[in-house]
Amino acid sequence: PSPPWTPSSPSCTAHESSRSSRSMDYYYQYTECDAMGSRWRVAIPLNPGTCSGLPPPSRGTDCSFSCSAGQFLEMSTQSCTPCAAGSYSLGSGLRFDQWDALPAGFISIASFLNAKPPNGDFQACSNSTWTPQGVYLESNRDECTVSLVYVVHLEKQGSVAFTYQYPDNNIFFEFYVQNEQCQEMSQSDEQKWIKVTNNGEWATHAINLWAGTNILYWRTTGMLLGVKMIQPVLLKDIKIEGVAYTSECFPCRPGWFSASAGSSSCRPCPSGTFSGKSATSCTACPPNHYSLEGWAECKVRPPCDDRDYFQIHTPCDSEGKTQAAYRWVEPKICDENGVGAAALPASGPAKPCPPCNPGFYNSNDSTCSPCPPGTRSDGTSACRPCPSGTEPVLGYDYRWWNILPSNMKTSCFNVGNSKCDGMNGWEVAGDHVRSGAGSSDNDYLILNLHVPGFKVPASLSGMSGGEVGQITFEFETLCSADCEFYFMMDVHSKSTTVVESWNGSKGRQSYSHSMSRNDSVTFTWAFQRTSHALDVSLNDNKTWIHSFFFPPVDLNGNLSSIMN
Repeated sequence: PSPPWTPSSPSCTAHESSRSSRSMDYYYQYTECDAMGSRWRVAIPLNPGTCSGLPPPSRGTDCSFSCSAGQFLEMSTQSCTPCAAGSYSLGSGLRFDQWDALPAGFISIASFLNAKPPNGDFQACSNSTWTPQGVYLESNRDECTVSLVYVVHLEKQGSVAFTYQYPDNNIFFEFYVQNEQCQEMSQSDEQKWIKVTNNGEWATHAINLWAGTNILYWRTTGMLLGVKMIQPVLLKDIKIEGVAYTSECFPCRPGWFSASAGSSSCRPCPSGTFSGKSATSCTACPPNHYSLEGWAECKVRPPCDDRDYFQIHTPCDSEGKTQAAYRWVEPKICDENGVGAAALPASGPAKPCPPCNPGFYNSNDSTCSPCPPGTRSDGTSACRPCPSGTEPVLGYDYRWWNILPSNMKTSCFNVGNSKCDGMNGWEVAGDHVRSGAGSSDNDYLILNLHVPGFKVPASLSGMSGGEVGQITFEFETLCSADCEFYFMMDVHSKSTTVVESWNGSKGRQSYSHSMSRNDSVTFTWAFQRTSHALDVSLNDNKTWIHSFFFPPVDLNGNLSSIMN
């Protein structure tokens, strides 16, 4: 059959005979699909004024045709061809995983949840937006409503999936889809309202899409309600299936590579290597240079200084002694043999271990053990029975830090998914516990404490009042950048809420928070030196917690601390 039209133009000029579809003279394109689902392949001149010598239109592939991941549609032969090494394709899909800027087609729209903004300031949300942060996209942190919007046309039924972090329920986070008539797709609450994630945890959300035009909305609204700082929603790796064929493969971005033909994705170069665009392999860094995973270039190793190592304290030995020791910050990027480089200090002399915390006693093996039920101790002496007519006041009273108590743990995570997962976020240091080194300056250094419940002493059980327990801690921070220190709580492992936060350097001070219900609670302290990854080290930015005090606590038979 003949095509419904034949390319012609009264302004066409004489032209050389046709060359292949990879010629610089023209390229191939499909017409719109007709009612029967068919289309034509036509040649489009690169120069609109030159039309002679073009190949005639030919019957195109079926409109539902698509290639597999790792392939593209070679228009000259209309057949699927593997991508060359150094490139990739998703076949009938799109992927967005580079967030140095908003990709083409994405827009960010800000407004107020209510028609009338607070204080009548209609410009208050003009700067509120989804912000590209390199490997992820970050939502707003204010009370504005901000929508990230992307329009996609699918040739067949498809899907959308995205990876996200949503650690703070002080932000409402929803995802919904409309068609070109602005009619919203029917979605369940589970599909529309995104589930909260744990700190540092990436989750995936996916829904099916209809054929035709789909308008995708990621919408966030902050609800501060007296909270000074909220944690933003993070998005990365958005993948859409069901789009039209791809007629080309995408080059691997600098710092990534694909070693073989037919790849559906690229992989990051490992630490100590680098690559340029469209790389098929990674190149080792030159001597005295370093790189981290996914870097496009190597940097010169700077001479080591006192910010490149940190101090720890060894556990008590059988003689009740401990000593200070030093470790390099990992990954180690400095040159300890460079001019003027600092050496790793030798371990300090053995010293007596700190005393036990109140409610504990020093056992024969130089470890601190909890006092038996009905007894008490200040941590420096043996456990003694409570006098007749009295009862032990149960609670946690942590003043000395040679090891972390059994109900505490420390961790490190980075929203950019760096390699700090195996590192301690905090280190014990005798009379305090302090933030650790981490792997980069925008790591979150995490300290958790779990309290199974609260119990009012029998002598006070008949008294009125809503308080069943209280936490008090002393802390200080030393910062030269935009550091943040968060105090958070998670009741019954449902979601983490920011209770209070502090910016910048703070002198030693005490903070208390009251509990009004007998619940299982995990308290979390998080310290971040800066919200931006920097080339300079900020390891001298740190925070200290000197003591914790929790009266009263229901220890469910595990008397971790009994106070006089």
